[in-house]
Order: sequence, then C-alpha cells, then structure tokens
Amino acid sequence: MIEMNFYLGIGGVITFKNGGLDKVLPDIDVHRMVLETDSPYLAPVPHRGKRNEPSYLTLIAQKICELKKMKLSELQKITTENALKIFNIQEQARSSS
Repeated sequence: MIEMNFYLGIGGVITFKNGGLDKVLPDIDVHRMVLETDSPYLAPVPHRGKRNEPSYLTLIAQKICELKKMKLSELQKITTENALKIFNIQEQARSSS
C-alpha cells in the first residue's frame, strides 16, 4: 500500500494486545500515517468495548510514539501535516488568502 502512495490510518487496534499492528508499525514511515478513531467502533485500550471518540486519539498517538521511539509532539506535527495534505486543506487555505 505504501508503494502505491497510500496513507495508512492507524486507530485503536494499535493498542490491542493481539492486534498485530505493533509488529509491523515500527517498519512504517510516519510520513505515510494518519491517526483515526474508527468511531464509534474499535476504541483503544483502556476503553475497549466502549463507544470510541476523537478524544482517544491521544492514546493511539502515545502507543505509536512508544513503538516508534519518538516524541508525541513530533508525531502530532507529522500526522497533522499528512492529514492536511490528504484533504488538500493547506492548498485551499493558501488560495483563499
């Protein structure tokens, strides 16, 4: 998927004990990731089984940082830039200035 220029949405499954993403995520470049909730499903641990919500993105980000051995602020900056790029938000903001 990465070779096809796709971005990967990483959600609550990254926090699951047997989710499997923890095995492959260290090999995925964060410049090809965005954070997502899959709301209302797949809430991250410790909220698993409950309704998912955007405020849980921090738990997903923290787990990625743990696996990638990086700072939360760095991950937030990169994944925000990725989301802006995907949805062409920066270009639209520049056009309206």
